[in-house]
Amino acid sequence: MEYEQLILKIPQQCEDYKECSNFVTNTIEQIIDDAITAGKNKIIINTNLKRGLPMENINKIAGPFVEAWAQETFADVLEDENNKYSPQNYQYILTI
Repeated sequence: MEYEQLILKIPQQCEDYKECSNFVTNTIEQIIDDAITAGKNKIIINTNLKRGLPMENINKIAGPFVEAWAQETFADVLEDENNKYSPQNYQYILTI
């Protein structure tokens, strides 16, 4: 089968895309800000290295830790039935 023969679905932007996008980005920002304000943004990594880790490579190590922290933060929101974020939109926010 050639590329020209493929039937491709062309994405269509919904009418309220901008509103939905703003809602999601604002909610994510609020969840992260609230976690930081509450002091729930501490990631402790213990090593046996006397001189620590070289800062020029720290992003290669820290990235997965920050990603895991964010995932846990959003999971905590999802599990809290009494949180202040819009409950009907949890799944949509957490799947992006």
